[in-house]
Amino acid sequence: MSIDTETVVSITRQNSGRHLLDSGDYYGRIYDSPAPEGLFAVTDDGNVHLTVTGLLTEHATVVGYIQEMLRDAWGTGKRGEKTSFTTPDGEEHDATDLDNFAIGVAVMEALGYERVCRDNTYNRETDLDQEFVWEVWLPEHSDHIDGDWFYAEDAVILIYAHTGCDVRGGYSTPLAVEFDGEYAFPLDLVVGFYPADEETEAWMERRDFEKDRFEGHYTHHPQYDFRQEVPDFVRHQAENEVLVFKNPQAGEDGEPAELAFGYTFDIRE
Repeated sequence: MSIDTETVVSITRQNSGRHLLDSGDYYGRIYDSPAPEGLFAVTDDGNVHLTVTGLLTEHATVVGYIQEMLRDAWGTGKRGEKTSFTTPDGEEHDATDLDNFAIGVAVMEALGYERVCRDNTYNRETDLDQEFVWEVWLPEHSDHIDGDWFYAEDAVILIYAHTGCDVRGGYSTPLAVEFDGEYAFPLDLVVGFYPADEETEAWMERRDFEKDRFEGHYTHHPQYDFRQEVPDFVRHQAENEVLVFKNPQAGEDGEPAELAFGYTFDIRE
């Protein structure tokens, strides 16, 4: 599944204004920065971010009829504007002066959905380039309504991207999506690393590291563990998504001067 980039960027770079808990005039705001291209963004010191724009573009699809109702409910976002949305049964629902989070609740409850989980990616270890609030909604008669929503094929996820400065404020209107993969929502929003050549693979074997030692299903935060082992970044080979590091054991018998690692994201298909 995928979403066109324009739709995603309209959320991940949506102007969320200024807020009381906001130092954006000094530090800048996400909505004023260029949208990333692709799933990964590599920093000058060799750290790899998983971009929210890329995650949604490449691994999710919009639930079109719900998104249309959310757009109608929001309108232009101006205070006092008369807005409403119409459910498939033809009933019109007033949404005047509902805020960006309230329109999500109003639309989903009008459709007979129940919210079973809500969280902010800020509350967990991730490699994301920006945070977002996410909500899991299930039809009220879903088989998973009182059970494990992770496996619910009828789940709809609402994404509210953080586009301001301080994480306590500055969120977008919701994007209604379904994710690829085995679970309703990706469990591990982290980047994994693997040996990109035979010399690096041999280096890992000498250290008794499994080949997947620095991947998401092996460790809670693979990038942190990875950089503990190879702290000295040399260069990024963007054309083949490979990072090159100085070998901490360089100079010892049989040790190469540099180590090469590819990076990846596992949606758990």
